[in-house]
Amino acid sequence: MKTFIEFLSEEKNASIPHLRHLAGESHYYGEKETDDELKRLEHLHKHLSGEDSNVQSISMKADGSPSFNMGYVKDPEDGETKFGVAYKGAAKGFAFNQNDVNRLFGHNEGLRSKMSQLLEHGHKVVRPYHGLIQGDFMGSKKDGTLKKEDGKVKFKENTIDYSIDHNSSEGKALNKAKIMVALHTRIDGENNEYNLKPNGFPQHSDVALFNNSVQHEPNNYTEEQRNTFTSNFSKAKEHLGKIRDHTSLVDGLTDHLQTYINSTVKSNSAPTVSGFRSHLNEKLQKQVDKLKSEKGKQKKKDEINSTLFRVDENKKDFEHLFKAHKHLDDAKNVLVDTLNSGKQPYNHEIKGEKTHPEGYVVKYKGSNSLDNVAKVVNRGEFSRKNFLDETIQFFY
Repeated sequence: MKTFIEFLSEEKNASIPHLRHLAGESHYYGEKETDDELKRLEHLHKHLSGEDSNVQSISMKADGSPSFNMGYVKDPEDGETKFGVAYKGAAKGFAFNQNDVNRLFGHNEGLRSKMSQLLEHGHKVVRPYHGLIQGDFMGSKKDGTLKKEDGKVKFKENTIDYSIDHNSSEGKALNKAKIMVALHTRIDGENNEYNLKPNGFPQHSDVALFNNSVQHEPNNYTEEQRNTFTSNFSKAKEHLGKIRDHTSLVDGLTDHLQTYINSTVKSNSAPTVSGFRSHLNEKLQKQVDKLKSEKGKQKKKDEINSTLFRVDENKKDFEHLFKAHKHLDDAKNVLVDTLNSGKQPYNHEIKGEKTHPEGYVVKYKGSNSLDNVAKVVNRGEFSRKNFLDETIQFFY
């Protein structure tokens, strides 16, 4: 059997698949996925209520950029295990020295700078026994994204402006650091470890580790909030129960349903059948426009008409699906609000306005598969701002 390091030497891509939004996506995959999602949502509700649940851990999501991998992996040039850094899923491979950094990331100065600093300092907090770690770059003294200002230490690499009192113990440590990173996942094939904590890594004054702790007490979850959750949760199940064949309804349409939901987040509108139909028609028509031959165009048009007819024929079922989505989203947002009411290690702002953390990652008991992990985000609050923020630098 190959070790994971040997696997990495043969397969450059070491990315973690997309974490699904709790109560936001699984009902577009099918009935089984929806049933599992309802259980996860209910268990988080129980956990916040102080009841026994399957929730194992919760951490605060870090809004950083770029996403990276770092750790001790085998260098394909000489076969030796060395400390290396990579962008996201390591599709371009690992950089083991500054020449590698320039070669792999020199096309984008911002990315090159972050990866160069990560290579210089990251090994100070990661040891060979940690394996391969995925994280987010949160700030840099060199780049001016980590600085002391107005009695606070501030850092920002993406949408959220973070700050903390410079006189606090964490603020003093952060002020000494050269870079700040959030280390959240140990990559190990099918056995990834989520919600890593800063105290699981060596401490070094040059590298500040993002504090992802979540401090919640059951009395933060008010009776009114619990009633609101229960009401929306029950209504969502009622609508889902009226769908005749859930799995067949969404078969082949999952990707389109997800991109449509993203568009409603951007426009701050509720999903509707007519809206989905228009979205579907527009996306499929673009496929027609790319074709050259009339025969090919006509064939694709026939497919479009068939797909749209399928939506029309199942209009009632799609109505129940989208109404369930709205109630699930509302129920989940109650849980997010409850988590937001706990004590936060940092202040959060977006363009000068106070806001909340990006969201949370919940790990459920059982295996370390993706089926037992979910991200919990108020998409109407954070995701929409993230979609609309034109100042974000996207690395590629």
